[in-house]
Amino acid sequence: MADLVAVRRSFTETPLKRVHQRAVTLGETRRLRPIPWEKFRRARYPELALALAVNELSALAHGEYLAVEQFARVSAALAMNGAPIDLVAAAARIPADEIRHADHALHMASLCADREVTLSIPRPTYAENAGGSASLERLDMMMIELPTISETLSAALISACAERATDPVVRAVLNQIVADEIHHLRLGWYYLAWRSPQWSRAELQRAADFAADMIIKIEEEFWQGRDAPRSCKKAADALGVLDSKSQRTAVRRVMQDELVPGLDALGLGASHAWRVRRRGRA
Repeated sequence: MADLVAVRRSFTETPLKRVHQRAVTLGETRRLRPIPWEKFRRARYPELALALAVNELSALAHGEYLAVEQFARVSAALAMNGAPIDLVAAAARIPADEIRHADHALHMASLCADREVTLSIPRPTYAENAGGSASLERLDMMMIELPTISETLSAALISACAERATDPVVRAVLNQIVADEIHHLRLGWYYLAWRSPQWSRAELQRAADFAADMIIKIEEEFWQGRDAPRSCKKAADALGVLDSKSQRTAVRRVMQDELVPGLDALGLGASHAWRVRRRGRA
């Protein structure tokens, strides 16, 4: 007999339930502000500042493109584990956001470079627990890693870039991406709010160990930003380029104000991992 998934019309007791019901009954979707591409004036900026912006935007496009496949696996895993419908629906919408983000970041990078910028994306190798074949516990790890930790960090870093950007086109691109990333990270927190009460003590410990392994490495991983020389720092700031000091500040702030307290509240003991994190080196 085939292994069957029990699916019923259930919902989380989170704000996501209302979002889903408005989308279904009223057809409500997020409205996007158009990007004023025609307003970009490349000649205003020195080449070195533009090169740093191309590097940053290319890295952003790379991450967003990879997230298309990653969130497709997340939505498949949610569906095949019979998760509440509002969680599945929210996850299924995310790949469309991510490919739009990759497109916008590539477009902006190409304008800064004055040539077509392309990416080299590694083809994923699917493990036995990928996508729809993922167990519920494997899904827990996917949700901790991708929407909860990675998207919360991403939103903080892109927000920091947007706050310093004064170029109207760069700022519009970054603000649109951040607005979506906030919805993406909420998916992770809403999932954990639904799932964590179901954990056995052993499952809780394994989830805590998994989160701790990520948290220990975060500060070291994001230690180095893109530092412009004094001669073009103002221009780099205008293009939203995040220097090392500002990047470290953004990471520490989101870890200490949002991620660590949020994971602690779920019983994952993130503060213990943060205290023994690997420190970045000068």
